[in-house]
Amino acid sequence: MLADDRWQYAAEVESVKALGKLVCDVGGHSILLCNTHNGVKAVENLCTHLRKPLDNGRLVGGQVICPFHGACFDLQTGKALSGPAVFPLQTYPVHIDSGRIYVSVPETQTARACSF
Repeated sequence: MLADDRWQYAAEVESVKALGKLVCDVGGHSILLCNTHNGVKAVENLCTHLRKPLDNGRLVGGQVICPFHGACFDLQTGKALSGPAVFPLQTYPVHIDSGRIYVSVPETQTARACSF
């Protein structure tokens, strides 16, 4: 268990398949967990173009592609890499401890169940 209150439980590592993704509601935020070659990344689950969910998008080499209009975002930085989105995604720090994924979100609220 983490001593720092800013870290909130998001999911078990095994629930995010290799090179896959999982949506969790953590502290009132819809978070998209993405298991990449560089570890698990956490980003806001809404495209900054029209605020559509990203969870049905494709993961390609550390990037997520919006399933609605093809905007592409870097999962490490949140940067919009291609239009029509121009604003970056909100990214969240991730910590893994004893097979559990914890995410640091701006507000402290109780974590809720993940949707598969």
